[in-house]
Amino acid sequence: MRWIQQAKALGILFALLIFLPVLLHAQADISLRVEVNETLANSQSINIQSLIANDGQGPNLFRIYLNNENSSEYANNLYFEILVSSEKVGPILEARQKSGQPFSLSPGQQVYATNNNIANGLPGVEEFIQFSGNLTPEGQDFVNNLEGGTTLPADRYMVEINIYQGSGLQGDPIASDMAEVGTSISGDTQDLYLLSPGSTADSDASISNPYPNFQWQGSSGSSYRLIVVEGKSNESPQSLLDGAQSTEPTQTNGMTGGGSLIDYEMLDRVISQSSFQYPNSGVQSLEEGKTYYWRIIAQRETSSGEQLRESEIWSFTLAETQSSSPGSSVSGISDALESVMGEQFSEFSEQGYTFDGMVIDGQVVQGAQAMQKLRELSRRAEDGDVSIVIERQ
Repeated sequence: MRWIQQAKALGILFALLIFLPVLLHAQADISLRVEVNETLANSQSINIQSLIANDGQGPNLFRIYLNNENSSEYANNLYFEILVSSEKVGPILEARQKSGQPFSLSPGQQVYATNNNIANGLPGVEEFIQFSGNLTPEGQDFVNNLEGGTTLPADRYMVEINIYQGSGLQGDPIASDMAEVGTSISGDTQDLYLLSPGSTADSDASISNPYPNFQWQGSSGSSYRLIVVEGKSNESPQSLLDGAQSTEPTQTNGMTGGGSLIDYEMLDRVISQSSFQYPNSGVQSLEEGKTYYWRIIAQRETSSGEQLRESEIWSFTLAETQSSSPGSSVSGISDALESVMGEQFSEFSEQGYTFDGMVIDGQVVQGAQAMQKLRELSRRAEDGDVSIVIERQ
């Protein structure tokens, strides 16, 4: 009797050994590669919605290359997992394919997808892919702290893609890859370029206009602090600008900033645009023959506080006029007035009129700045850009 029971047990075990390979699926041989769009990888700001599968809206942030390496067998019961995290915040987003709705790849099939179309189904894959999950608690706090902002603050963001096989996202993934987003989003100056006046700090750039127009290129959504200092032989440009930056600006977006100019500081203002005309009031006048240094500090509010980025330092020297005699100055103004007024210039001169200044948009402009404006009007009139009408008051 005992021998018969042992024989039956061995028979059952033998049957299990026969049918077990039929019931189990061999692990799929899947290769996976994730690539980040180069432009967005080096961007200073990334749209939050682009970090997740966004139904075809927005730029392609990352690309997925998926391949069934087995050329003779299907890869079945596959599931996606998309994880987004940041170096400072931790996990931000966890999106997983819904259980019970796997997808499969035919023998040797290659699939290419992006963050824009993955939620609508993988190209060439019959099964419809649905994701569950969303922002993590840390991610929700992160988004709330942005207070409606649509760009990410400076940080390193990781996009991780995992492929699982089986009844759901259990065990270890059979394929996995990660790509970094925003590795160049930092306090560098790569997107903050100075344009004029002058050139790099060690150049001998010279300008003739004592009221130059400062211009630069920067990212949108930033305010800019423009600082101009006079050069000193015993101090470096960096130390001069750092000293000026340690005090409060004199104006912020047209409002009094509470600060005052120190002795060598010519201008210190926060503005919202990427250009600024040197004014004739509220600053120290630029003097002929002297060298000046300037830079921009871009200011942006982020969830972690105010982000500051400094531009490189540029310099210029205000050139001395060829002749400083009063007659030369009068002659220059006369030439410019005659060019602007034409035949009426002689008439006004014979009647004893003299040039005192100009009124532009309610602001009185005199001296060298008025001379510059006259020359500009003369040039534009010659080019046909403006028509000038002289009226007696």
